[in-house]
Amino acid sequence: MVRSPKFYWKVVSDSFGKFNENNIFTLAAALAYYTVFSLPPALLIILHSTSAFYNRQMIEDKIFGEIGNLVGNDGAEKLAVTINQLGLFDDEWWATIVGVGVLVFTSTTVFVSIQYSLNQIFNVKAKPKLGFVKLITDRLLSFALILVIAFVLVVSLVASALIQAFNDYLVELIPQLNWLLVNGTSIILPLIITSLLFTMMFKYLPDAVVPWRDASVGAIITALLFGLGKYFISFYIGNSNVANLYDAAGSILVMLVWVFYTAVIFYYGAVLTYCYSRAVNRGIKPASYAVRIIQKEIELDRRKLVNVVKDPDSRSK
Repeated sequence: MVRSPKFYWKVVSDSFGKFNENNIFTLAAALAYYTVFSLPPALLIILHSTSAFYNRQMIEDKIFGEIGNLVGNDGAEKLAVTINQLGLFDDEWWATIVGVGVLVFTSTTVFVSIQYSLNQIFNVKAKPKLGFVKLITDRLLSFALILVIAFVLVVSLVASALIQAFNDYLVELIPQLNWLLVNGTSIILPLIITSLLFTMMFKYLPDAVVPWRDASVGAIITALLFGLGKYFISFYIGNSNVANLYDAAGSILVMLVWVFYTAVIFYYGAVLTYCYSRAVNRGIKPASYAVRIIQKEIELDRRKLVNVVKDPDSRSK
């Protein structure tokens, strides 16, 4: 269905209003803080789970190569050293079990933080009575998403290899296609993978029922903004003095800056998903175990407030 420009303008204008209402910059700052602690164990889980299906060295080169492109080679190297020094599986069996538990808890914290933020954006909240069950469920769901990311990484590596082989074959037949195929693959494949990951996060992380169509539309727009913002953020980090401001802690600061700006883009995509879903009259509803949160600002006259307290029957009038 073709929408009018007025429809899209309303969605965008509503999204900026809700962006300010939900204080997205604070949510992004919290996510950047949690990521510093969650990233090394999460990457360790991804490396161990993917190495069973693909060459570990190639996976490490892919992951840390991408991180190096984003935050600089120094930050990527220090992150790789941190992961190699964890030594999780070198201790006694009981220490390994405890270590794995701590590893899973720490690595999933960032996804729990994202879930809280998405709940706030989508105006939903899990019922308090769920308590411990909800805590365990959230951690398992977050851990499952880490494994999904690992699976998608393996699939993307295999797909890249197959596409590259097909591209080489086409280039032999039509040499003029070389530039088009190389640039097309480097743009389209990451866009598809990123859109898929964002769709799953919008769909399954919040305690809400998000229609697939709305999650997909929001994820595609978010992936486009993410791809565009990635180059601007990398350009800013590469041409600024951020890494040298705090000497040894410079690489951590660069990581914080990178995650903060990308989190802002991701959360704006979630806001856009919410506004789009509401504009097409589908809306995002709370899950069966959650409730909708409505925030209202009420200006009370002090004298009337005293009267209400003194005369309870007046509440029903």
